[in-house]
Amino acid sequence: MPRVNSVLLVDFDNIYAATGPGFSENIDNWVLWLADGALSERHRRRKFLTKRVYWNLQHDIHRPAFEAAGFEVFNCRAFAKSKISAGKSSADIVLTMDAITLSLQEKDLEEIIVLTTDSDFVPVVNRIQAPGLRVVTAGKETDPTYELYSQHADAVVHMSALKAACDYERTKRKWYRLRSPAPVVAAPRLVQERRSPLMMKVREAVMDQMDVESGASDDTHPHLTRAAEIVMNLGARTPDQPISREKIIKALSAIPDFTTVPRKGVAAWFGLRNYAVLMMRLSTIEPCIDVRPQKRKGAQVICRMPVKAEQPVPTVQATGQA
Repeated sequence: MPRVNSVLLVDFDNIYAATGPGFSENIDNWVLWLADGALSERHRRRKFLTKRVYWNLQHDIHRPAFEAAGFEVFNCRAFAKSKISAGKSSADIVLTMDAITLSLQEKDLEEIIVLTTDSDFVPVVNRIQAPGLRVVTAGKETDPTYELYSQHADAVVHMSALKAACDYERTKRKWYRLRSPAPVVAAPRLVQERRSPLMMKVREAVMDQMDVESGASDDTHPHLTRAAEIVMNLGARTPDQPISREKIIKALSAIPDFTTVPRKGVAAWFGLRNYAVLMMRLSTIEPCIDVRPQKRKGAQVICRMPVKAEQPVPTVQATGQA
């Protein structure tokens, strides 16, 4: 199986604060963990075309270790005196520019890993997904960032997994296999609780109720209305911005009968020909879904959220006495 052509961009100040010294002391371990296929598509190993780390001047003591691990190091000093005195840096904007530039210019690129838990990077994730790239980012289980990035990125590295990866060692290959297995990434505890049998029963009951309330007509696939609602919910988070094909497919996977390949008794794409045709069909159900044909991925999907009309201000007629 060919390796994934990937780019690794690290917001050091952010990740170091969440993981501790092990992140800078065991660089080879967690990089190997990613290279061996942790959270990659179909557990494929990665080939890093570029590895870059961004930090403030105070972390420049880690430069030799990162350069020895093959990283390009960017010391992103701030320029405003007030930001310098506050210990701020320009790492966010430099990382953003590099992510967008690499997504557009790097040939044969399939994936970008942005290691940061900073929620300000959500628009960056959405923008670099537009060319059809898979995006992996990071999030903390102890605050909303893990769940937030789970709604936008294609995969999310949670901090307990990254801490464990600082001690990662490749499993010895079995004699009958071509390579060692990909790392097993345990789900965060909060996600495991959400997937408990009780919560699954509640979810199924809610989905059944949605079927009843949707009132799908007999000549429409019973799940198309729900699919249109899911796409609209995705678009509501980032209105007027392209939604990646991978993100839409991931969200539609919550519908039991949705599949991208034919299965026994279940047609792919709800019985429609392909992804582009499905999106066009959903746009007829929900006009706010704007679908534009594209050569590479079949269709670009953008949700145009309706502008609410301003309520007229009631006028009070003055009454006077004669």
